[in-house]
Amino acid sequence: MQSIFYNMKNKELSECWNILPKVSRSFSLCIKLLPHPLDDRMMLSYLIFRIVDTIEDSEIKKQQKKRLFDLFLDTLSQPRFLSYQSKKCSSALLQNLTYSYEEILLRNLDAVLKVYFATPEKERTSILRRAKEMAEGMYKFQTKTINTFDEQNEYCYYAAGLVGYLFNDLFFYNNILSKKQAGRLIEHAKRYGLALQKVNIIRDIVNDAPDRKYWPIKLLKKYNLDYKSLLLTKNRKKAVNVLNEMIKDALPFLDSGIDYVKALPRNALKVRVFCLIPLFMAVQNFVKCINNRNVFEKKVKLTRPSVAAIVRKSYLCGYSNFLLDKWYNKNMKKARASFAPA
Repeated sequence: MQSIFYNMKNKELSECWNILPKVSRSFSLCIKLLPHPLDDRMMLSYLIFRIVDTIEDSEIKKQQKKRLFDLFLDTLSQPRFLSYQSKKCSSALLQNLTYSYEEILLRNLDAVLKVYFATPEKERTSILRRAKEMAEGMYKFQTKTINTFDEQNEYCYYAAGLVGYLFNDLFFYNNILSKKQAGRLIEHAKRYGLALQKVNIIRDIVNDAPDRKYWPIKLLKKYNLDYKSLLLTKNRKKAVNVLNEMIKDALPFLDSGIDYVKALPRNALKVRVFCLIPLFMAVQNFVKCINNRNVFEKKVKLTRPSVAAIVRKSYLCGYSNFLLDKWYNKNMKKARASFAPA
């Protein structure tokens, strides 16, 4: 199988690598840091999960989404690559979905599937298992309202906790983690994924509020707000109080995220850096959101120099748990000191 993957599929592998930065520059940067062949596996996983996410985000009826989820998962469940099945799936996705950057991915589904079916079975099985559960969960939340933090946690599990599980799976299959280590870290892997998703939910409220309601309804009601009034300028003080409760809820998940990275083998520096870059991007976005009224005006983003600094520091500190704690706690000290009500 290895020889098939690396000799017969070079063209398709190259196509997939060319697609990756066109659908996500940030993840492309991180994935390219990984050792080989883990980089190929992670790249493939990202593209497959991106298709699931594109179906979920598309502005089509729930029944259509279910049909497309089922068709895509059925295509992944075949025993081998089937050209007619690939064309059928690609055509249906292109005809029914709303997309932008993802068009190149959907038009090149053949390449993605050929690489997928040439991947070792144990890793392919893990990718399919996590993709199925993600699709089922996302479909469930098409009509399920997020009223509480527990329900938000459930949504975040489907959207990102499963990605954390897949990281853990792939680290094990590629000999980064032993079976015992992978089992011990599975909960932290999930919470690492939840941390990233929760920060995204916090910082993207302006774009999400009209159609995607991820902040708990009960929390808004606590301050006599709903999704329409949350964004009104006259309600900024109450909105910031809601924001800071969201911040407090996310904090322990970020703590678990750094614990996950510190538990990875110190000699696996590239793997640690791969996990550190999105984590510290989340941490710094998290800190920027605290008591920040501008969260309700525009999406909070890091500057390019800030991202570049995170990449450099991830390499400099990634080998040392002491330095990682120092870096993390410096950021979190600012956060905890800012938790006073607005």
